[in-house]
Amino acid sequence: MPGNTYTVDSPLGHGEACVDWRPLALLAPLFLFLVVFFLGPLFINFQQSIRAPDGASLTGAYYLKIFSDSYYLVVLLQTVLLGLVVVAVCIIAGYPMAYVVARSRGRARTLLVFVLVAPLLVSVVVRSFGWMVILGSDGMINSMLKFFGLPGIKLMYTWTGITIALVHVLLPFMVLAIASTIETLDSSMEEAAQVLGARRLQVFRYVLLPLSLEGIITGSILTFTLTVGSFVTVMLLGNNATMVLPLLIYQRLTVASDWPTAAALGIVLLLVVVVFLWLQARLHRRTKRERP
Repeated sequence: MPGNTYTVDSPLGHGEACVDWRPLALLAPLFLFLVVFFLGPLFINFQQSIRAPDGASLTGAYYLKIFSDSYYLVVLLQTVLLGLVVVAVCIIAGYPMAYVVARSRGRARTLLVFVLVAPLLVSVVVRSFGWMVILGSDGMINSMLKFFGLPGIKLMYTWTGITIALVHVLLPFMVLAIASTIETLDSSMEEAAQVLGARRLQVFRYVLLPLSLEGIITGSILTFTLTVGSFVTVMLLGNNATMVLPLLIYQRLTVASDWPTAAALGIVLLLVVVVFLWLQARLHRRTKRERP
């Protein structure tokens, strides 16, 4: 039953249960804000995606168009694969950093955290233009290769360049999520495993990794969600060959003025994120059951 329940003595001497609605009243502005600015736009977007051209009937033609057209399916697959690749790179590169941050103390820890979150203090547009300067045909990387007599490599307008730029900005989310989990682990467990004869790799495989899996799952879902929703970085560093759902939605709105298809694509993107959130919840419950 919502609210706090308490008992009030009636004139007849019988206790009557009453509900304290004050906590809900204090939360009412938050609920109203979510309904108006979150659920409301989602409902309008969904309504737009199922409305027929005549405006009087409902149709699923736009969703059928998305899942029957190979182009839309390829873009959907590219979006999901980009998210998975960025997540994998962030896990591989971020786990050692997370361990160092979690085991550091004092000023060293403060400095590491500052360096880690520094990319988040820069505008996404400025950051993307910076990567354009670095990854361009005459950028820093190719200039260094030419200086040493090596052939240049094409990084701009490729999936590789986009992945590098996204990992740069999303790595802190993975590192902080894993580090927050490792901080809760007693370092004496690692020492005990080493005393019993386990090598460092075995300690990582059988002790540290299983106990920090919850942080990896949390960081992965954050990184994946932000990756599949990335727009500016992909637009500036990519081209038509590196199309993802957010950029396709933008093109359907601004170039083709196809609002119903854009709305349907937005719902599909939302469903992709919801599916991965559901998977995270299942993995979270599973790791809690298996954790001693």
